[in-house]
Amino acid sequence: MSVLIMDYTLLDLFTSLVISATAIDSHNQPHPDSCALSNSGTILFGMNDGLRDMIKRIYSLHYRSRTGKVNNSTTITEAVGIWQDLATWQPPDALPGDQYPELYDSYTSALFTWLYLILHPESMCDEKVQSMVEKGVLAMSAITVLELLPFLLIPLFILGLASVQDEHRDFIGGLLDHIEEHTACDEVEVYRTIVERSWESQDQGLPRSWEWIQ
Repeated sequence: MSVLIMDYTLLDLFTSLVISATAIDSHNQPHPDSCALSNSGTILFGMNDGLRDMIKRIYSLHYRSRTGKVNNSTTITEAVGIWQDLATWQPPDALPGDQYPELYDSYTSALFTWLYLILHPESMCDEKVQSMVEKGVLAMSAITVLELLPFLLIPLFILGLASVQDEHRDFIGGLLDHIEEHTACDEVEVYRTIVERSWESQDQGLPRSWEWIQ
């Protein structure tokens, strides 16, 4: 059986790159790996299972499209390619617990939501988006292992930005509180601030309330 190490490097990367809206050179980003394990058979969640590179590709596209570095046709072409790769991506076969499939499901729901919003930035209320949010919320609700909770900050952030229903917002806010209270994760407040600000903008009817890259 493969071993999954509680290494939160993926969260550190997301916080320093995506949350901070740092410029990224897409040409230096590799395509998703083949979910290969290290020589020891260890799975570092998000780091050698394909998620890190998928996140980098989506963020690179988001940042470049938001800052005008690519035109609309290029954005569509790249997004479709990433969407196809994400649709065929699979987590490692051997996982050390029953809740890891739900953890991966929460990420795929979040990444599909993110991609959709890049393509359709004014369509947050679309049924397709809210269906993906619902699927992600259901996956996250099944995760109770304390050591896994910090990993949920990333899908909580993305799905939180896309949430328009009170029940989804209540769940996301409550889970953020739970992570802050029961783990040593210091980044919760940063994530929560951006998400709650987007809810305020959405409630005020502001366009692209989910967008955090200025």
